[in-house]
Amino acid sequence: MTEPHVPTAPWWFSPRCLVAFGLIPGYLLVWASVEVFDLTLTTAKGYYFFRDDAFLIGLGGLVALLYGTLLPVNVLLIRPGRYRDLEVPDWFIYGVGLAAVVGYLVWFKDLIASPAYLWSLLKSGGAISYELRRNLDRTAGLASFASLALAYTVLLCHRVWVSRRREIPLPMRLLTWVVVAFTIFRVFAWAERLALIEIGTVFVLYWLAHAPSAQRGMVHRFRGVFPIVAIAAVVMLFAAGEYFRAWVSVSARESSFWDYILQRLLNYYAQALNTGAGLLTVLEWPTYRFEQTLDWLHKFPFLLGPIFRYLTQPEANFYLERFADPEFNNLSGVFILFYEMGVPAALVVCIAVGLVAQSSFRAFLDPGNVFGLVYPLMFMTLIEFLRIWYLGNSRAFLLVLTTVLAILVARRREPAAAGPAPSRKAPMSAPTPEAT
Repeated sequence: MTEPHVPTAPWWFSPRCLVAFGLIPGYLLVWASVEVFDLTLTTAKGYYFFRDDAFLIGLGGLVALLYGTLLPVNVLLIRPGRYRDLEVPDWFIYGVGLAAVVGYLVWFKDLIASPAYLWSLLKSGGAISYELRRNLDRTAGLASFASLALAYTVLLCHRVWVSRRREIPLPMRLLTWVVVAFTIFRVFAWAERLALIEIGTVFVLYWLAHAPSAQRGMVHRFRGVFPIVAIAAVVMLFAAGEYFRAWVSVSARESSFWDYILQRLLNYYAQALNTGAGLLTVLEWPTYRFEQTLDWLHKFPFLLGPIFRYLTQPEANFYLERFADPEFNNLSGVFILFYEMGVPAALVVCIAVGLVAQSSFRAFLDPGNVFGLVYPLMFMTLIEFLRIWYLGNSRAFLLVLTTVLAILVARRREPAAAGPAPSRKAPMSAPTPEAT
């Protein structure tokens, strides 16, 4: 008989803490680094927009996000408690995993079938991955299923540690190793580190909250400072990728490898905020074209995507070419909402994101609550909020769609098998209350 485990979470799991002690201080730090400490923000063209009204608008969005996390979760029309004692069937998990493998096979079919491409990639240590990205054909539609690797990881972790079906069948174990191998290959061949960071984040979320104490060992005692370890791991992964991607070509001009790595890593966030603030400074807004906030809908196949593009009339503006760094060209999740929706709608969206994040977090810590499947998506949305609008891309759309379908097909958990009948000669012991 397994020991009952009550899910617990370190402080940084909470959306309230993520926003209050992560996003807002990070936002202020980037602003202060230029406005107060006179540090130079590295840009290709020297334009700095992250100040004055744009700065206050972005800060208002983060405050609205924090306010959403502070609202009582019962104001949601969806009652997370309805989804207790449900589990996702294995056939659905297999289907998501197999779809991810098919997506990877379609995506990398030219590279897998071409020994010359593959040998060049291996010989260069991944340095020619960007050249390969231009040459390889990524078939629209089926190749997008590769992003279901993240959804498969969520469902598998939920199955093992929340539904407590810890005996993983051999076919599912083999499928898991194939998905992980393809994801690592994606990082190497496509220079997309986020794919590995995503599945690693999901694993850590479920493992730290739901794994039995015996499995977590000494890590459980230090999980409060785990963000420091996670940041170090991200820096190491980033450094490994940048060594082959850019450092080899610039090492003769740089005095320190780690100074170069840290500068580039910080620029991903600083430039995203600066570029997003530039949208509000240079261009007229709101546009109501939803090119970033609903990017997945613009790319949707069949009639829905073309109809939406016709109604919104998206157009590529000159902003990125004229003002932004062509390499660090993210538009920041907080600013793109205001740019495409206007102030009132953007504030409402920020509040709604905070509310759903906090509600799904509560369900995530509720044993057997299948609504907790939503929280990994919201966690990624929050930690990427300063850099990108995570919910707008096709990867997030597939995760949303898979999560909704998983909740719809979830079935009532089968009751535990009854034990042997008590002996008539011995009095029956009092029932032990189950942990909640």
